[in-house]
Amino acid sequence: MRSYLDKLPISYFRYGIIENPRNLRVRFTLCMQEFFDSIPQEQWEINDPAFIKQSEEFAITKFKDWIIEQIT
Repeated sequence: MRSYLDKLPISYFRYGIIENPRNLRVRFTLCMQEFFDSIPQEQWEINDPAFIKQSEEFAITKFKDWIIEQIT
């Protein structure tokens, strides 16, 4: 089964951008890291589902912003 990140290069191709899915995974990981870098490690609540959801939403938003920046 293909992941969302595997399907993105197909959409990118439509806009004339060719990107390796592995690079997209790294980019998303960097977006996630940006969230954790913005919070002192003592305040991480990795066992709290709400905190994890917040980190995922932050990373998804940053990733979407990066994609829009690439195609505009």
